[in-house]
Amino acid sequence: MKIKSEQLNNQLSQKLEPIYFVFGPEILLVEQSLTQIKSEANKQGFGEKVRFEIDGNFNWDLLHSEISSGSLFSQKRTIECHLKSGKIGIKGAKSMTEIATTLPNDVLLIISTGKLDMNQQKSKWFKALLKSAVVVQHWEISSDHLVGWIANHMSEVGLKPNIEVSQSIAFCTEGNLLASMQEIQKLKMAYPEGIVDTESYLNQIYQQSIYTIYGLIDVALSGNSDKTIKIFDTLIDEQSAPIQLNNSLYREIKSIADMAIELHETKDLDIVLKNHRVWNKRKTAVSSALKRHPYQYLQKLLLSIGRIDRSIKGMDNLTPRTELRTVLLNLSGKTQWAQ
Repeated sequence: MKIKSEQLNNQLSQKLEPIYFVFGPEILLVEQSLTQIKSEANKQGFGEKVRFEIDGNFNWDLLHSEISSGSLFSQKRTIECHLKSGKIGIKGAKSMTEIATTLPNDVLLIISTGKLDMNQQKSKWFKALLKSAVVVQHWEISSDHLVGWIANHMSEVGLKPNIEVSQSIAFCTEGNLLASMQEIQKLKMAYPEGIVDTESYLNQIYQQSIYTIYGLIDVALSGNSDKTIKIFDTLIDEQSAPIQLNNSLYREIKSIADMAIELHETKDLDIVLKNHRVWNKRKTAVSSALKRHPYQYLQKLLLSIGRIDRSIKGMDNLTPRTELRTVLLNLSGKTQWAQ
């Protein structure tokens, strides 16, 4: 039986099933579901716990032996199996299929893994789990839904949801759910009553972000070439930051290129900024970039970033630091190329 992650609590409150299978690319979300399951298991007396880390060389006889052996200490046992990948081999697939249909009543089996491709989800062992287990699939949270996810979790910890605060957290944590959760926990400690001082928080975030990769990008977007180079030379060396900066630049310029297309059609900058959830502290920088750079120019920057990515991976012969510096200068308006 496949259920949505938000249905898990309700399902657990009705009945603890013998097998749970949780998977997906977002480790934090998978772990949250596992915590819910294990918490309910503890309430229902599943005292003894055994965990197996399963890779391609795993001895499946160990798992069969553990399942078939009785416990000396507890009538109810939890056996947790973490699959390091969905490639469990012929013996693993046969074992998983057998276990799914012959599990003893005193055993709770919890299986987890990361992302599974469509072929793995069509496998015999996966289909066997669909019939015998509660299956919870977590999806990667897209940037379009991240702000809403943050707002929901603010509410869950007792903070009043705030769109501007949620947007700032999404921007600064760049889709890292663990970092987002940590930022939400900091907010809960700073504002135990649940109401965040928006202006104070956003000013604090803005000041903290100036000498970060995110601050560097915003300074370039705003058109301040001198400050861009000053921050760049402070932050970036040949080893530590080019990958993160290149990835962040790609996401930011791609987003602004999408805005440029929409702006060409609507002619209303405020509507475009609202549609793309640009938080107030960033509106000036993003607006400045949109006014200076047409879509075609932004596309040229994206092509450069693609070559830098290939060079970082050893597939092209550019010098990443030098090329990133050039991209930032062009983004800031100190044009190195002809438009």
